Order: sequence, then structure tokens, then C-alpha cells
Amino acid sequence: MVLPFVTSFRALRHPGTAFQWPPPPLGRAVRDMALVWVPLALVNSALTAVRSLQAYASLRQGALPPGVFDWFGLDPENLQAFLRTLPVPPTFGQVWPWLLLVVPIGVLGTWLHHAVWDHTGLWLLGGLKQKRGFRTSLLAEAEALRITALGTLLGLAGFLPILGPLLALPLLVVDGYLWLFRGFALAARHGCEPWRGVAATVVHLVLLGCFALGLSILMLLMLRMAA
Repeated sequence: MVLPFVTSFRALRHPGTAFQWPPPPLGRAVRDMALVWVPLALVNSALTAVRSLQAYASLRQGALPPGVFDWFGLDPENLQAFLRTLPVPPTFGQVWPWLLLVVPIGVLGTWLHHAVWDHTGLWLLGGLKQKRGFRTSLLAEAEALRITALGTLLGLAGFLPILGPLLALPLLVVDGYLWLFRGFALAARHGCEPWRGVAATVVHLVLLGCFALGLSILMLLMLRMAA
């Protein structure tokens, strides 16, 4: 179990040589990605679910940070009365079976999402001159995400009681690097310059941000019209 993380760490240290020829078959690359990432994602999701259920239970009891009422101009008694009417949260025993279904689907969905958007970004930057097709992007993303699953392992440190908050900024920096790392896989498999692959992941992020901003503005306009 340790070996995949050792090789992943080496790949992250030397991204330019992490993806050698010949490339593995797509099916094997997806299998290897899932075998490494899904177990880590399950642990991460389980810890997130536990923390979320605890936070919801505290919220339901009216445990809010000081100053929230003044900041939003809310009446404390009315808000606490409303919070007590919220539904009782499920137990973790009721939640975890769903994680066994949702997490693998989420992993595959994330893989497809990155492949579509990174492929689009690479196309916009002229990195598809070799005409190797979308299947090549699927392969590159599977290879890269198997390696960047190391970030999910490191992210578990964020759940530590005292050390977790202190590691928030370093973990954010690591996440940023892991996002860009996919670009090296794209460049290697599509036969283009590394900067185009890395820039494609940036274009992906910019496009995604623009769509999210546009959707948020649209929802706000609809709420105003409804009011």
C-alpha cells in the first residue's frame, strides 16, 4: 500500500519525467486510479460526514459563533426557535452505506469532469496538433489523478484537532500544485509543450469560475424578480 504513494511522491517531484512511453492501456490506468483514490476518498468523506453531522447538530441546538446575530441583524430568540424546528440529523450509521455508492461515482465523475474541461483548455491553447483525441485526455487524467490522490492522503491531516487549522494554508498550496500537475500528464500524452498542458488546467479553472459566477448572478436576479 505504501509503494503507490512513494512512486507518486517521486512523480510529483519530477513532473516533467513522470509520464513515460509507452502509455498504459486506458482500462488499466482507470483501474489503478480507482484502487488508489477511492479508498482515500471514502476515508475523507467519512470524516467529513462525521464533522458535518456534528456541526448540524450544534447548529440545531442554537450554538452559533458570537456576533452572528448582530452581524446579520437577526433576533436571537426567533432564530434559535427556528433552528430547533430543523429536522433531526441522521446518524453516521445511516449515512455511511450511501458513501459506498456516492464516493466511487464521485471519483469517476471528477475524472470525466477534469478530462472534458482540461481537453477543452488544451484545444483552446492549440495543444491538440497531434490529433490524438479525447481518449488520450482520459488516459492522461487517469494517470495524473492516481498520483494526485496523494493530496487526499495529506488532506486527512486537516481533520486533526489542533494541527488541522494550522495546516490549512500549506494544504491549499499543495492543492494548487496538484491542480497544475495534471497539465504535465496532458502535455506528455498529447505530445505538446508542458506549458500548454499546465496552462490548460488554468483555463479550466478560469472557465469554471466564469460559469459559476454567471450562474450565481442569474440566481440572484431570479430571486430578486421573485421577491
